[in-house]
Amino acid sequence: MRRPLLIILMIVAVVASAGTTHAKQRGAAIMADEGPPEPPDPKKKNPGDECKTSDECQRHHTCKKKGEKNVCTAPEPHKLPPGVVT
Repeated sequence: MRRPLLIILMIVAVVASAGTTHAKQRGAAIMADEGPPEPPDPKKKNPGDECKTSDECQRHHTCKKKGEKNVCTAPEPHKLPPGVVT
């Protein structure tokens, strides 16, 4: 009776530790893909500034209409997948 119980407990322990290790590695991989943020281009407009086209805005920013004006807007930040602990 003790041997099957011991085997089941060992399997549960291995599965539990593998799951947490995988989540940590996945979170680290997501953060590594982004890398350090780029410095803003001083020649281009910042978020909230008026613009005519997206070419005038910082890299990855777009020129969108807000009210009666077109303004540079930054992209929404990426959300972490469920289960990733920061």
